[in-house]
Amino acid sequence: MNAERGTIAATPSSKKRQSKTERANLYILAHPAGATELDILRSAHLSSGRNYFTDLERSYGFKFTREKIPNSDGISGYLKYSFSSIEIAESIIKAINKSRISRKLPEFTAGQKAELLRPIKQLQGN
Repeated sequence: MNAERGTIAATPSSKKRQSKTERANLYILAHPAGATELDILRSAHLSSGRNYFTDLERSYGFKFTREKIPNSDGISGYLKYSFSSIEIAESIIKAINKSRISRKLPEFTAGQKAELLRPIKQLQGN
């Protein structure tokens, strides 16, 4: 498990590869203090990050905190999405588990879930 990069390797018994959404959600979960669309592009090797944030919001009924960061040229900017709630982190884990089940993998164990929740607990000072 590599929560820092936002990836968890598929087990050899898995017939399907880890989905793009699952990779993005793992990255978002590992970075509660903030992740940008560009971060997802670079770290999770996906083409667009915006939809992953909004899909989570729509599916689980919460809102990420958005911070507008201007581009260095002063034209436009991009958004940094963050969250500070353990409930939001648990919702993201639910989304990831849903993807794992579709790939015929078991849901995360209690130990794996604790590892995935570590970044948000550190952010909260726990």
